[in-house]
Amino acid sequence: MLKLNDPAWSRLTTAYGDGEEAVQLLRRLVTAAEDAELRQELFELLLHQDTIYTATLAAMPYLAAMAETTEHTETLVDLYIACGWMESGREHGADRLDIASSGEFRRERQPKLPDETIASIVEGYRIGLERLSHLYEQAAGFDLKGNKQSGDAASIASGEPEDNENPEAVYLLAAQAAYAGEIEVARLLLNFPEGDEYSGACPSCQADWYVWPKEGDAEVLVVYMDDPVTAQKENRDSAVVQAISATSLRAELQKLAHEAGRLGAHRLAVTIPSLDGQATCPECGSEVSVWAALVG
Repeated sequence: MLKLNDPAWSRLTTAYGDGEEAVQLLRRLVTAAEDAELRQELFELLLHQDTIYTATLAAMPYLAAMAETTEHTETLVDLYIACGWMESGREHGADRLDIASSGEFRRERQPKLPDETIASIVEGYRIGLERLSHLYEQAAGFDLKGNKQSGDAASIASGEPEDNENPEAVYLLAAQAAYAGEIEVARLLLNFPEGDEYSGACPSCQADWYVWPKEGDAEVLVVYMDDPVTAQKENRDSAVVQAISATSLRAELQKLAHEAGRLGAHRLAVTIPSLDGQATCPECGSEVSVWAALVG
């Protein structure tokens, strides 16, 4: 990994400049990882609007080490989620594990780096991801202690408030998916963490889709052609999503459904069969995959 005293940090990029400020914050966090404001200051440099940078790649092994060694629950969960979010934003190529081919190294404002510098960053990033991937049960375990895991499915489906809903669970699940290489799952969860609306495009005709839970029945999703917030109710073109059985879900969504129930993301859990279902596009009439429409 790239050492904290390596002058190459000045040739790396962040959201707002070169890597000097990022490495200075990292040096401070090594002995003060529990400082939430300091962590947030660093995260704002390393992750901006789902975009990461070469300094992000270089920082990953240090963030992973902090997550491994902290005895502070909030710090572990915060680092686990933030680093997963960073991985979900990486511009990987056809081979996700070929970190050296990541687009962050080829951006216009990124100076060309020596091969040995890239190799150090790549190795550190790979090690960091590996270490973080083993922390899910620990992070989820801390989270489970503070949240009751029994849920009233009927109240969730009817759209009533659910006292047992765990607001942090979706972000933990997104991070876990990112570490597992399930980037489509991670990005969907991070883009639509509340689960009260999704957007995409018909795979057949590319018409915009707005996918919302049915009023009074959160288990059912409905595809609209116009944003339900602005469109008049009586003029909406729509189609009800045909959910599939839980046993027919694609593998990554079967795992997600199980973990969503376990962590208390009950609204997500009851919606997953519809996310992997089929719908007739109100624009072109083609029956298409909802998942394909949402993840592109």
